Amino acid sequence: MGKRNVEVDPEIQEEIEAFASRYPFPLDTFQKEAIVHLAQGRSVLVAAPTGTGKTLVAEYAIWKAWQRGARVIYTTPLKALSNQKFRDLRTTYGPEAVGLVTGDIVERSRAAIVIMTTEVYRNMLLEEGAEDGPSSLTDVAYVVFDELHYLSDPERGPVWEEAIICSPSHVQLVGLSATVSNAQELADWISRVHRPVALVMHEERAVPLEHYYFLDGKLHLVQDAAGRRVERFPKIGGEARLARRYTFMRDWEGAEEEEQEERAASGTAAGEGQEATSVATATEAAVYDHPQEKARSKHKRARPPFRRAPEPGEVLTALRDADLLPCLYFLPGRRAVEEAAMSAARHLFTTPQEQERIHEEISVWLEQLPPEDRNLQQVHALVNLLPRGLAFHHAGLLPGLKVLVETLFAQGHLRAVFATDTLALGINMPARSVVVGSLSKFDGVEMRLLTPNEYRQLTGRAGRRGMDVRGAAVIPYSPWEPFEEAFARITDELHPVYSSFVIRYNSILNLWREGDIGHLRRICASSLREYQRYRAWEEQRLRFVQQVERQLRKGRKVSPKKLKAAEETARALERSQRRRGQLQLSREGKEELEGTVFVLRSLGYIGPDDRLTLRGRLLRSIFHPAGILIVELIMDGILDELTPAELAEVCSWFTFDNDRRLYNRHVLNSRLKEVRRELKQVEKQVCEMEETAGLSLTPRIVPEFHGVALSWARGMSLNGLLRRIDLAEGDILMLLNQTIDLLQQVQGAIGQLLDARDLWSAVLSWPNDGAGLSRNTLKQVRRQLAEQQEQHERLSRLRPLFAQASALLMRGIILQSRTVPSMVARINGEELPLDAEEDSDPHEALQDLIEEA
Repeated sequence: MGKRNVEVDPEIQEEIEAFASRYPFPLDTFQKEAIVHLAQGRSVLVAAPTGTGKTLVAEYAIWKAWQRGARVIYTTPLKALSNQKFRDLRTTYGPEAVGLVTGDIVERSRAAIVIMTTEVYRNMLLEEGAEDGPSSLTDVAYVVFDELHYLSDPERGPVWEEAIICSPSHVQLVGLSATVSNAQELADWISRVHRPVALVMHEERAVPLEHYYFLDGKLHLVQDAAGRRVERFPKIGGEARLARRYTFMRDWEGAEEEEQEERAASGTAAGEGQEATSVATATEAAVYDHPQEKARSKHKRARPPFRRAPEPGEVLTALRDADLLPCLYFLPGRRAVEEAAMSAARHLFTTPQEQERIHEEISVWLEQLPPEDRNLQQVHALVNLLPRGLAFHHAGLLPGLKVLVETLFAQGHLRAVFATDTLALGINMPARSVVVGSLSKFDGVEMRLLTPNEYRQLTGRAGRRGMDVRGAAVIPYSPWEPFEEAFARITDELHPVYSSFVIRYNSILNLWREGDIGHLRRICASSLREYQRYRAWEEQRLRFVQQVERQLRKGRKVSPKKLKAAEETARALERSQRRRGQLQLSREGKEELEGTVFVLRSLGYIGPDDRLTLRGRLLRSIFHPAGILIVELIMDGILDELTPAELAEVCSWFTFDNDRRLYNRHVLNSRLKEVRRELKQVEKQVCEMEETAGLSLTPRIVPEFHGVALSWARGMSLNGLLRRIDLAEGDILMLLNQTIDLLQQVQGAIGQLLDARDLWSAVLSWPNDGAGLSRNTLKQVRRQLAEQQEQHERLSRLRPLFAQASALLMRGIILQSRTVPSMVARINGEELPLDAEEDSDPHEALQDLIEEA
C-alpha cells in the first residue's frame, strides 16, 4: 500500500492542480498519490478495480511529457484497446501528436505520443538491443503498461516481462493493473529489475456493486453493495449435474419435455425452452457428460426438483422492469452468444424513434462495407437485432460491426449486448448491469469455474461512474452449478499473478553476445518467474528456521541434525539477503536456457565460432512463435518455386493455432502438398531436437487448416470462403491480417539480412587466388562462399515475392480493416471508426465445439 500523505513541494503541487483543472470532477486520493510519485520522478504501479479511473494516472504522464517536450509510449495488450486510446488521445492532443503502431498499422511512429501493442514495444527493444536501450527511446520519458496483470497470460505474459526487463533505465514506468492479491510482489520485482516503483493500491469500486440471483422468474438480492448477504439459496442449482451423476438424467429430460409440451400447448413459442436450455447449459452439459458422471449410483435417491434454465429474454425483461438496463450479457463461446441474442430477439427494447435512428446509422455503416460483403449472414443477423436494442459481440465479428455495436451501445441506443469475456478486457463499455450467463468457462484444457479474478473482471463493467448509484451483477439459475458453492468460490479472495515466462529462440538471438552466456543468464534471472521461484525458496526455508526456533523457545528437544540444518539454512538466508541485488538463475532456469542454446547450436543458428549464422541473423528479426520453421523452409530452398499467392498460403498455415476439428473443402495443389510434406519433416526435426533438450517451444501447424489465403489471393469473396471452411467472418479476417503481418515481418527480416553489407563482404574478402591457403582450407572457403552466394541469390529472389504476397491479400474488406482509425464514417456529426480488430480468445472456437457436443 502506498503512502496516503506524500509531502509535495509547492511547484509540483501547482503543476498537479493545473493538470487536475482539465477535468470536471475532483481527483480521487489514489490518483493524486500516484501522480505525486510520477511528478517526483518515480515509476508507479497502480492496482485498482475496473472503472475507477486508473488511466487518469497515465494521462498525467502523457500531459507531463507533452509539457516537457518529451515522448510517451502507451502499450496495451489488445489492438482494439490501442485503437481506442489512439482515438481518445488524438481528440485531446491533435492528429499530428499521436501515432499508432500495432503490427498491421504504422502511423506517425515518431510522434510525441505513440500507442502500440506490448508485442511491438518488446520487439523494438530487442531489435535495437543495446544494453541501455535503443537509441529511438532516448527522448521517451514514460512508458505506460496498461492491463499489467496480463503478466500471467500464457501467450502474452512473457512479452510483458521482456519489455519491462529491457526498458532503458531512464524511462519512468506507469503500470496499470486490475486489483491482484500480490501487487506488492509485482512492485518489488519491477523495482529489482528496472528502477524503484511506488505501489498505489485502491480496492474500492467507483460504483458499489450488488449481486443478484435470477431464479423462478425473479431477481433475488444475494449480496448488497456493502457486502452483506441478504438471501441464501441452499441446495439450489446443480440439479441436472446431480441427476446425471445418479442416472436420473433420463427422468429429468422427460420432465423437461413434458413442461415444454405444456408450454407449447398454452401458446408459448415453439422451441423456446429447448433453445434457452441449450444457451444456458450447453457448455456445462458437454463437460459433465463424462463416463464417471454417468456411472450408476448404488444408492437410490430422490430425484431433485425440476427447474427450467431461464431464457435470456426473461432475464432482460426482469432487468428492464427493475430499471437495470443497459446490460452486458456474458456467455462462454460465440455460438452461445449468438443463440442467446437471437432468442432474446422475440422481445423489443426500443422505441420507434430509437429504431429509426439505429436504422439510419446501420445504413451509413453498410455503405462503408464492400458490396460483396453486405449479404454475409453475420451482417443480416445484426441488422435485424440492432433495431430491437440488442446485439452480440465476439472475436469472430467483422471489425466494422464490432465498432458499430460499441458505438451504438456508447450512444445509449442498445439495451443489451451479448458477448464473450474478451469484451471485458480493456474496451470501455460500462453498463448498469452485467449478467454472467455461465459461471463456467473453457480455458483451453478443461471446463472450470470462473476464478475470482475473472468474475471481478466481468462484473467490473457493472455501474457507470457518474450515472448509476449502484451496479448490478446478475447470475441466472443454472441446473449445472450449485449456487451457494459457486458463488462462494467466485467471490473469494483474488488469486495472485504468476509468471508465465518462457525463454524464446528469438529473444536469445537478439540478446546474444559472443562468448558471454552470463549476459543471457542475467536477463533470464531477471524474469518474474525466477523472482517468484526465489521468493518461494526463501519462504520455505524461513518457515523451517522459524519452526525450529519455536520448538527451542518452548523447550522442546530438537535433534542435532535438525538444529544444524536450521543454522545452515539461516546462514544461507542471510547470504541471500546480502546479495539480493544480484540476480541468480535457478537450476530449472539454467537447464531451460542451456537447452535453448543447445537447439540453436545444433540446428546451425549459432556457429562453432559463437557467432550468429545466416539462419540466426534471419530468425533474430522474426518474432513469430513458429519463426524457426519459417527460417528452415527459406534456407533449405523449400519455398524457391512458389508463386506469391502460394507464399501467402504457406505463411497462413502458421497463423491458425486451434486444433479443433475443422470442416474444410479447400484442396491444395501438388506443389503446396509437397511443401506441406517437407514442412512436416522440418517440424519433426525441430521438435525432436527440442524434446532432447527438454523443451516444447515450437507450435505445430494444424493439418485441417489450409486454402484460405490462396483462395483470397486469387480473388475469392468472403462469402465464398465461408462456404468452404467453417470459420466465422471475423476469424477469417483475423487470419488473413495475421498472414499479412507475418509476410511483411519475414520480408523485413530478409531485407535486413541482405542490407547487412558487412555480413556478405566478410566472405567475399577472402583471396580469390587462394594464396597462402592449404588445399583443404581453400576447398572449405570456396564451399562456404558458394553456399553464401546461393543463399544471397535465394533471399534476393524471395524478398520481392513476399512483398507481392502481402499485396495480393490487401483488398476489399481486408484493406478496409487495416485502415488507420482516422479513416471513419461520420454519423450525425460523430465519427464511426472502422478499426482493425485481430484480438481473439484462442479457446473460443474450442468452446464452440463443446457447445455443439
